[in-house]
Amino acid sequence: MMGNVNARHSIGYEEEEARNISRAMKHYMIAARDGSERSIKCILDLYSKGHATKEEYENALRAYQEYVAEIKTIQRDDAAASKNEKYY
Repeated sequence: MMGNVNARHSIGYEEEEARNISRAMKHYMIAARDGSERSIKCILDLYSKGHATKEEYENALRAYQEYVAEIKTIQRDDAAASKNEKYY
């Protein structure tokens, strides 16, 4: 774990596979707060299956959006735009 978003998400996934949904949610929430879009999708999936509440999903989404807004810079936007350009 130690601050690694991908590790935190993976632990959440392993907990979900082991049917430890509450533990999975804790790991997914931490990863979502640190910018893991995959964790947001997993929480949405758990919500759609009735294993997470609407409030939990909303909190995760809000935390993810706050993280994205916090790291947003003009340089990152320019880099993303140039990455999406088509080269011929």
